[in-house]
Amino acid sequence: RPELIDRLIDSSDHAWLWALRWADVLRVNSGKLQPTGVAKFTRWIYEGVFADQPMDQFAYELLTASGSVFENPPANYWRASREPTDATETTAQLFLGIRIQCAKCHNHPFERWTQDNYYGIGAAFARVGRKKAVKPEDEVIFVQDAGEVTQPRTGQTMKVHLLLEGDKEVPPEQDRREVFAEWLTAPDNPFFARAVVNRVW
Repeated sequence: RPELIDRLIDSSDHAWLWALRWADVLRVNSGKLQPTGVAKFTRWIYEGVFADQPMDQFAYELLTASGSVFENPPANYWRASREPTDATETTAQLFLGIRIQCAKCHNHPFERWTQDNYYGIGAAFARVGRKKAVKPEDEVIFVQDAGEVTQPRTGQTMKVHLLLEGDKEVPPEQDRREVFAEWLTAPDNPFFARAVVNRVW
């Protein structure tokens, strides 16, 4: 049995199975990404699974990806998540195991998450820009020089917020996504490993 298990886990079929499962939760579909983007993004996920890419590296590359979505497939994460609020909800559910949507309009009635938490996470993604590429249907993801998130109840411009750690001052020249991704994938993050294990399980 151990020999059979090893052979199955090392097979390309196993890698394709998990690539398709991740593609499903990452919203890899032609409606959002165009057929070429779907093919390239799915292939990138497959190659990571087949090569046993660590999950923290997988998440970090997705969250900090820039460039052409055809030439750098993980950048498709930002083609699927068009707005900071969408990115906040998707990222929290995928990699933190948290449904934070309720905090968009009011403090969460059953959890400890507040509107400040919600829009502070969104501030990490507020400067993701998109522009047309040379190739048709391609898109370039880049970091803009400006872009803020405002808390609708208080009117306050939000700083990048890391759950259980608080607000962070991010230098203007630094990609805010890197700050968030480094916190997310840190060994002592109480959310990330649990969320990924639960998803695989």
